[in-house]
Amino acid sequence: MAGEYSRFHAKYFGRLGVEVGLFVAVDHLRRAGDLADNEAALYLDVDDWFRSELPNPPFYEDGNTIGAVTWFKDPLPAEMVDRVAALCGILQSHNVDYQHSRSADPGRIVYEDPFQIGVVPHSRESPTPLPEGVVLGPTSAGSKRSFN
Repeated sequence: MAGEYSRFHAKYFGRLGVEVGLFVAVDHLRRAGDLADNEAALYLDVDDWFRSELPNPPFYEDGNTIGAVTWFKDPLPAEMVDRVAALCGILQSHNVDYQHSRSADPGRIVYEDPFQIGVVPHSRESPTPLPEGVVLGPTSAGSKRSFN
């Protein structure tokens, strides 16, 4: 394993038993109808940009049955930092606690590309209740624009 890895995540545990990642946390707000139109548009634009610029880890093809999570490789390129900061701003404006974690050993690596790794975490916790009003919907490797 080389270097440090970063993960931006909310401070509540999702179905995988790990803290919900930044994109999922913002999507929870969107699905609950809590985002203003401009916030929802920003989220969808950022999500689509990452989907077009980063390879899609193959563990998502079967709905992520291995329960892997992704971590960015440090340092993040500036164009990623700006977009991540925009999503962190959305969480902050909705009082969703989040943090930026760094680790040299976030789990057993099952995937790697130039920008990110996919890991099976060393440990898992019980899921915590989702924020009020959150409705889970289908997980998709594609754009979230078609999901409410």
